[in-house]
Formats: sequence, structure tokens, C-alpha cells
Amino acid sequence: MKKLILSAVVFSMAFSGFGQTTLHKNNVTVGGGSQKYSGDLGNGITFENRVWRGGVGVTYSRYLNKSFDVSAYNHIGDLGYCQPHDMINKVVPEEDRCDGCVDRLGLGNLSSRMFMSGVLVKYKFSNGYLLNESSRFQPFMGFGLSMNKMVDRMKMNCVNPGNYWVLNLNAGVSYQLNSRFTIGYTVNTGYFLSDEMDLLSKGNTNDGYLQNNITIGFSF
Repeated sequence: MKKLILSAVVFSMAFSGFGQTTLHKNNVTVGGGSQKYSGDLGNGITFENRVWRGGVGVTYSRYLNKSFDVSAYNHIGDLGYCQPHDMINKVVPEEDRCDGCVDRLGLGNLSSRMFMSGVLVKYKFSNGYLLNESSRFQPFMGFGLSMNKMVDRMKMNCVNPGNYWVLNLNAGVSYQLNSRFTIGYTVNTGYFLSDEMDLLSKGNTNDGYLQNNITIGFSF
């Protein structure tokens, strides 16, 4: 019986917490991880593609109600893509290659630095309707809009420098360590509202990216 009671207490502790609530309406989260490109040059968001770049960011969130938070975030990182082996030696028309790659075969590569600033509305599943508000595991999803500044840091003319509007969708989960601190994981997808970033425009799909971040949060 004692073991049963102890197990119940441990289980209860593992799935109860505090989170960002009316008591702690503000939260600051920092994190970092990988960034992968998908666009006219090809799809780098695959397990086979080993080319990835990293980034770091900080997010400030404000509690609105049991179901929603609003966030403002800044992120900086490198976004790149290298041609796979089956494309490196493939002959394609010069007009289909990026401007910095006209003297080589294939479609070209991409290497850039990306600065993001945006706002996001987050829906919390631990809202008392789907999951208990005091759950230590707090899954969420969000959507928002950012302004992304692209910089051709390699000076290879393989990215179109400038500012771009981007739609962002993300999902993740945080684990409440105590009443103020969390650790978590977030995956974010970005979709450019124009198709000019990689200097190519093919098909009906704009350029995009995938970010995976490990985070640490503090509520106050």
C-alpha cells in the first residue's frame, strides 16, 4: 500500500505544475537549434540532407487568458543549402541558376544570415479544457508574422538581400521544472510571402524553412 501511495504521489508531481498564469503573466524564453531551407533550389528538410545551419533567439510572452498568450520574438541564425550529389553535375539552363552560380552546373547553393523579428499568438492545450492547467507538460501551437532580413554574408550573390514578410507556424511542448522555470522543445516553420529570396522563382510554392529549438523559460 505504501508503494502504491508513493507511486501515486510521484505521478501527481510529474503531471502538476504552475506555468504562465495570472500569478506569473510574463515569460522570457531563450533557445537555439537548427535551421533548414526548402525552396526553389531543393528540399533541405530531410534526414538525408546533412546540411544545416544554427540559430539562437529570445521570446517575450504575455498571458492573455487560460487558452492564449501573445509573444514577441527575435532570432538570428544562418540559413543555407548545398546541392546534393545528384544535382551538382546536372546541366540546367543558366536562367534557372542563382546569379552567383552561372559558372557552374546545377541550380546553385545558398548561404545567408537571417534576422527575424515578429509577433505570435500561442494556443495552450493546458487550458483546463483539454489538459489540466497545472500540468507540468504543456503542449502548445502558435501562428504569427515576422519580418525577416536576409544578408548575403558570404558575398557570393546567392541570396537576394532585403526584408521579407514571413508567415510562421509552430508547435512544441514545455516542461515545468518549478513555479518559474521551464525547459522545452519547439519546431517552427516559416513561409515567405514572396518568392524572391533565393533569386529563383519556380513553381507555385514560395521559399521556406524549418527550425528546431531547445528552450529555457522563466516566468515572472
